[in-house]
Amino acid sequence: MISNRDMFNLMGALSQTTVDEANREFYGKITYPWPQMTYPTYADPNCGTVFLNQELGDWTHTHIPLRPRIWIAGCGSNQATLTALKFPRAEILATDISTPSLEVCQRNLDQLGVKNVKLVEQSINDADYTEEFDYVICTGVIHHNADPSYPLAKLAAALKPDGILELMVYNYYHRILTTAFQKAMRYLFKDDPSAGLDDQLAVTKDLMNRFPAENTMSFYLQTQKEQPREYLADSFLQPVEHSYTIESLIALLDTADLQLCLPSVYVFDKSDGKVSWNLEFENETAARHYEALPDYDRWQISNLLMVEKSPSLLFYVQRNDSGRKRKSEKEVCEEFLDTVFERYSTTVTNYVGANGNYQLSPTPIPHPSPRIPVDQTARRVYKEVGSGKTIREILRALEIQPAFNLVNNIRTQLTTLLFPYLKAV
Repeated sequence: MISNRDMFNLMGALSQTTVDEANREFYGKITYPWPQMTYPTYADPNCGTVFLNQELGDWTHTHIPLRPRIWIAGCGSNQATLTALKFPRAEILATDISTPSLEVCQRNLDQLGVKNVKLVEQSINDADYTEEFDYVICTGVIHHNADPSYPLAKLAAALKPDGILELMVYNYYHRILTTAFQKAMRYLFKDDPSAGLDDQLAVTKDLMNRFPAENTMSFYLQTQKEQPREYLADSFLQPVEHSYTIESLIALLDTADLQLCLPSVYVFDKSDGKVSWNLEFENETAARHYEALPDYDRWQISNLLMVEKSPSLLFYVQRNDSGRKRKSEKEVCEEFLDTVFERYSTTVTNYVGANGNYQLSPTPIPHPSPRIPVDQTARRVYKEVGSGKTIREILRALEIQPAFNLVNNIRTQLTTLLFPYLKAV
């Protein structure tokens, strides 16, 4: 029988305390992630909250208030700065276990003149916040714990009753090779406590060029060898790592009385074209059964069949006792169809960096970019917006059948944080 210890990198998962100590030491040797090339500032201070709310299926833009309290749990070196610029009216607490990452973050905040962030060196496991935050962001953190349900409970406790958690944990089908390599390296060096991170990185880089066998791992390593030092360390040498499917993520959320709301589009998935959790079957029987299923079952099927091509497990999560009833994707799409929109535009001005020094580039850049949606159906709809018609009326005029997958796709590619083309009137 396969156990979690066989599937995941849990050799160092002796206790929450020892894993915190290992992570503090590990991220004390790398500043993760690597430096941003640019930090964008938005001319419209409400851009972030408007499109966050729309991504949540709230067309009134009220679920997340215009001046939210935000906790970034595990902020690394740049997430606090990016969030503060996207939500300039927010009151933000950003915590991390890594002293070097927080030092870089504070230096960047000071350079950019950002004043709405408080940085605290703290493990999520030591947090003690109770119903304080409208919005909690925790991406790529809790899966590096001996028991991820423990920090998850801390995140749940910190949410206001109607608050939203943005949570990302590793997709199991994305991490099979990296987890296998991590475990192999732990076995390789388990009897050599003097071998530090730089020693293990040197071996990792050499194996990327000279692997002892031609197989899936060697081909994968070849594609990764030009990545930055921080990326290589985090991907291939992490001390402890769990990963999840839709099904096991739901089980994890159940331990903290939380539920999935809707998926969010991960910035790296956008560039790879992985923006939907829904499949389209040509087989009519498969399509009929699949489309009749509730969200969680559809998404799990997609996770199993799309395998490594499935999107990242980045989801919005709410408390089971939230005063706002969870909306399914189909309910959100029906509301989207019956909403009137206007075209949205603002500008961004970038702070551009080199060697950790950032200077404001004074030229405003149109946002969103590109100015016209890339997706052809979304583009056709976008061009018809402005006449006071609902999306349903626009589709009818364009003689486009409002099938669920099509509607969900244009909703995603017109009204969300990474595709901010239309604002509900």
